Amino acid sequence: MKKLVMLMVLMLVLAACGTEISKPKDNTQGSAKDKTIVLYKSDANAEFTMPFEEKYPNKDEDLVKFIFAKVNEHDVALIDYKFEQDNKSLVLNLGDDVYTIQGSAGAAMFVETLVKSYFENFPELQEVTFIHKGSYESILDHMMIGEPYSRENFKMD
Repeated sequence: MKKLVMLMVLMLVLAACGTEISKPKDNTQGSAKDKTIVLYKSDANAEFTMPFEEKYPNKDEDLVKFIFAKVNEHDVALIDYKFEQDNKSLVLNLGDDVYTIQGSAGAAMFVETLVKSYFENFPELQEVTFIHKGSYESILDHMMIGEPYSRENFKMD
């Protein structure tokens, strides 16, 4: 009898270990509840990108614009954006401030921090394209305008 009771207790403990505890419903009555997301920034030498966590108020806040504002270190204006190809492609329409990005290293960090941040937070996203004031015409030597940056290029699987 003791063995049977011990076996039942053991089964109950094992069953409890495998179940997920449901989180309580949000009863904040309309106040924003923060969520932590992972973004990328450049290191001090503008050689590498590093992940960092940022609180994201998930109510009434556009995630694409939020990421752009938090990651953009060059004060480049985001005019608008659109998702294409069933949300697998993101097109970011940039303003004239894109000309203020200096050199290859600056452009690489601008692109890499933004693209990695979008890939991290939009799992279905496969490519990000930067355009200038609605045009896909290439305007910079050190940054691809009008050509997509793909997830594969950044090893974001």
